[in-house]
Amino acid sequence: MQGHGQQGWAPAVVCHVGDYDSDLYVVAIRETDAPGSWSLSFTECRDGDDPQEIRLGMDTYCLVVDPGQATHYGGVRECELDGGRLRLTLSEEAAGSLGMPVDVTLALDLTPQQVDLLSRGLARVLTSGRAGPIPQRLRV
Repeated sequence: MQGHGQQGWAPAVVCHVGDYDSDLYVVAIRETDAPGSWSLSFTECRDGDDPQEIRLGMDTYCLVVDPGQATHYGGVRECELDGGRLRLTLSEEAAGSLGMPVDVTLALDLTPQQVDLLSRGLARVLTSGRAGPIPQRLRV
């Protein structure tokens, strides 16, 4: 589908990042910290060896966009973080599932500590699970 990658939406600037590590590790970015604000969560693969997870294609990291809980397993082809911006290239399928463009560049209005937290979190999550969905280019 030509032009499909131009559809979808993501904010120009992200002003909040957070992580939590209970049953699963998650790092998330948000447009603002207001309720209902756009967010993208990256969740670590919990059990990449589980036969049911493998059969369902859930043996990798998970992306969730809110509001709406749009979910996709895997799908990040490239991820580059350089202090002031986060650039993601998603598969067509992931972009469609998440309602995002294929190529996304988000300006980061974050402190150096928050950028460091995001860097560590992305490295942890995007390398979890089976090898196939790990981004071809991962510079965090």
